Amino acid sequence: MELLIIRPGALGDTLLMLPVLAELKGKATIHFVGRQPGLAHMRDAVYHTMDLERAGWHRLFSDQSCFSGPPSLPVPRADRVIAFFKDENGTIGQNLKRFFPKALVRVFPSFPPRGEKIHVVRYLAGCLESAGLPINSDGVMDNAGRHPLICGPWGSKHRNRIVFHPGSGNTEKNHPPDFWLDIIHECMEIKRVSRLKPTLLLGPAEASLRNFFSRHKDLSTRMEIFFCPEKESLLRVLGSAALYLGHDSGITHLSGLMGTPTVALFKHTDPVQWGPVGSRVRIIHGRKTDRELIKRITAAVNTL
Repeated sequence: MELLIIRPGALGDTLLMLPVLAELKGKATIHFVGRQPGLAHMRDAVYHTMDLERAGWHRLFSDQSCFSGPPSLPVPRADRVIAFFKDENGTIGQNLKRFFPKALVRVFPSFPPRGEKIHVVRYLAGCLESAGLPINSDGVMDNAGRHPLICGPWGSKHRNRIVFHPGSGNTEKNHPPDFWLDIIHECMEIKRVSRLKPTLLLGPAEASLRNFFSRHKDLSTRMEIFFCPEKESLLRVLGSAALYLGHDSGITHLSGLMGTPTVALFKHTDPVQWGPVGSRVRIIHGRKTDRELIKRITAAVNTL
C-alpha cells in the first residue's frame, strides 16, 4: 500500500507524529510530507520524506482552474492519502481528490479539539485508525515509551552532561531566566548531578539569554553554552546527556524520543495533550514560579 501522509508543523508538532509512523513502519510504503527542521528526524520511519515548502506543493492550496494540463503533485501515486490541515472551505480535500482520484482521501484537523483530554499522539493514531490503516491507537503511546524512537551514533556510553534548555518558541511557556538560575544552582547541589558537565542549550528564540547567563561567572566558568547548534551537534549534545531539563519545546520532545532522561516543565500548555513521549520523561506542571516548584523539579531529577 502506497500511503501519503501530509502534516506540516514546527519541530515539536512534527516529532509527535513519529510514534505513529513507527507503528506503521513495514505495513505500508509511507511518503511523509512536512516541514524542516522536524522532517529530518522522520527519515528512518518512512520510505520517503518531502518538504512542503519545495516546488510543486503550492498546488495543494490553489484553485485548480489556475493551472493548465492534468493536476499533479510531487508524488506519482498513492492508494491512501491522509492530510492534517485546517481545511474549513474544503479546498485541500477537493484538490487531493483531483490529484489522486483512485485513492481514499481523508483530511483531519491538525490537532485535537481545544480542551479535549487526549494526547496528540493518540489523536493522530486514532485519525489514521478511523481511515482504515493498520494501527492500534490505544497501544501507540505504550509502545513509544518502551524504547527510544530516535537512535544513532550520537549516544555516549559515558553520559556526562546535564543539559538545561531555558526557552521555547513561545514566551508564555517559559519560566523567567532568574528562576532558571535557581534551578541550575539547586540541581548542581545534588551529589550525583554535581559530577556532570552543566550545559546550556540556546536556540534562536533565546539569543538574549546568552549574555544573561554569561554574566554569572560562577556558572559561566563551568558551563558550556551551545547556541543554535546544527542538527548533528544538537543530537550529540542530547545523546551525551545524563539528564535534560527544558520547557515544552521541540528540543524537549526530541530529548524524550532519544531516550535521554528528561524533565519537562509545563507552564502554559496542557501536558495531557502535549507531554513529551519517552520511557524516561518526568513532567512538572506548574504556572507559579516559586520554591515549591523548584522542590518538585529537584525531586524529579532525583528519580531519573
